[in-house]
Amino acid sequence: MTAPGRITRAVRASLAGAMVCVAMAACATVPTTGPVVPGDGGDTAGDPYGGYVRLLPAGPQPGIDPEGLVSGFLKDMGSFEEDHKAARSYMLPDTGEAWSPDGTVKVFADLDTVDLDAEISSDGLTATVRMRSSLVATIDESGKYVSSDSGRLLDEPFVLAREDGDPDGDWRIQSLPEELILSQLDVERTHRPFNLYFFNPARSALVPDPVYLPVSNEQLPERLLRKLISGPSEWLDPAVESAFPQGTTPSLEVDAERAVIDVSVAGDVDEFAMGAQIAWTLRQLPEIQEFTLEVNGSEVDFPGSDGESADRPRPGSDHWSRVNPGAISGGVRGYYMHEGQLWSAEDWDEGNFEDVERVPGPLGAGDSLLERFAVSVDESTVAGITQGAGEVVTSFTSPGAGIEEVLSDGVFTELSWDVDGNLWVVEETEESEEGDAADEAERETAEEEADTEDPVEEGPPPAPGATALWLLRGGEEVVRVDVSGLRDTSVVHFQISRDGTRAALVTEAGGERSLQVGRVVEDADGQVELGSFVTLARELQDITDVAWRSSDQLVVLGGRDGGTAQAFLVSLDGGTPAASAGTPVASMMTISGAPGQPLVAGSDDGNIWISNDPLNWQNVVEGGAPTFPG
Repeated sequence: MTAPGRITRAVRASLAGAMVCVAMAACATVPTTGPVVPGDGGDTAGDPYGGYVRLLPAGPQPGIDPEGLVSGFLKDMGSFEEDHKAARSYMLPDTGEAWSPDGTVKVFADLDTVDLDAEISSDGLTATVRMRSSLVATIDESGKYVSSDSGRLLDEPFVLAREDGDPDGDWRIQSLPEELILSQLDVERTHRPFNLYFFNPARSALVPDPVYLPVSNEQLPERLLRKLISGPSEWLDPAVESAFPQGTTPSLEVDAERAVIDVSVAGDVDEFAMGAQIAWTLRQLPEIQEFTLEVNGSEVDFPGSDGESADRPRPGSDHWSRVNPGAISGGVRGYYMHEGQLWSAEDWDEGNFEDVERVPGPLGAGDSLLERFAVSVDESTVAGITQGAGEVVTSFTSPGAGIEEVLSDGVFTELSWDVDGNLWVVEETEESEEGDAADEAERETAEEEADTEDPVEEGPPPAPGATALWLLRGGEEVVRVDVSGLRDTSVVHFQISRDGTRAALVTEAGGERSLQVGRVVEDADGQVELGSFVTLARELQDITDVAWRSSDQLVVLGGRDGGTAQAFLVSLDGGTPAASAGTPVASMMTISGAPGQPLVAGSDDGNIWISNDPLNWQNVVEGGAPTFPG
């Protein structure tokens, strides 16, 4: 590739009240099908308390044996009321007083998958019960939900003792894990995914950091705000920034409709950035209608933020929209190819499919025939992979613009833009028969180029057979991105998030495809790495395309349980199952989405389809490769 000039023994006993609990909790299960709801700038909205049902279990029954006691404890641990009062009723008094769950959760499938083995001491006064099941997921102390690999075992000991040391006393728990141990059903009923918001490095867009938190107490706003101000999760931290300095400890006051956040910081303060992070985080809670930010004892005014006064802004105000997580405006157009030319349309969500126009400029006119194309977030520039996949070209979307070749002499497969005007390009590289010798020769060549006055490439070269990923800063200056974490896989599809901090990929290894998200990290020397990949939607198979629908949700073409290929919505929170995006349409090949817009798909018969509801796709125009900017 050359760059011209720039470049994862069963208890089956009948337990009193179990069926009631299951029936009640089922109301709160996360659906696997659902409507295609346009986002409002990037993220899921709704009532976080919807579906939550309070459980007030009766506690342990007299005379219950050790296995039954632990089984009942596991069932009743799903009650969060009165600081886990039901769960504490299974413990000895001193244990119940000292037990303080650290916020982490271990998730198992359900009680039918639990194996309990009890060993009672020779004097009959103590017992050890081992609880074993498959580990479905964990929720760490920060709230990050992480699915477990298939086959991982959950193995936890519970030490029991007779009450008052009496051989005829009831069994109670004497020691137990510090984590909560909950079934999937209990997690779905008691926890909800929320986003904390941080900035991309250019502070041009907010980036969601999903966390799972219990909604069963009255301190949810405080918990969200404290987590926000304490900083991002370990995974996202290297890719984002916060306006709140590390170590900031807030003083919080929250009433029925208003939150007051008081912070003390040294040095320069970006008050708008602080306000934007707070606003986008709090707008997930419908009860919080206003907030006040106090910095070093002074209330901060946010004129134009629609509050009762400038120092009482509304979280949902458009005042915060210029850094919205979607990184895209509401009036964005959709683009597609037809007979070698590029066309665009607007208001597709309103059924106005006749308002189409050819994209201005030479690429719109078809002066250079393209296999794939991408439109910049600001809609000013088109980038394309030419027929034969050997070149990447760009052009402004204006009459009289020229075509510029920015990459050549490669096999280019994917390209997309971020909000800061950076173009990301995937190159397919060939396996070298020379192995390490060729690898070393490539390194030497790169070092020689680095010694020239005008180097055109930066960063480590790709290993033989690995995917090469190129970042063209501003569409021109070329940086080779370190993707060493993908050394043993092929990248089938790739799209950078519009905020530029994460990438969604469909990878293939050993004939199996998977959906992954990686984070983008740039060091002080300008070197860029895409890594720390997280696998999502493990239940999906034969994935053929992926796109960012919003900053916290992907849309994916694939199948499930051997079913027909269709579009699915996949949340980045890790715990929400992939949801069907409507009745399957035969022969869908490409998919795209954007905040506040319908889903658009292209089929292999040359038609474009859109979906605005939970059931139906509508054929709207002839063409192919429909996409939104990004």
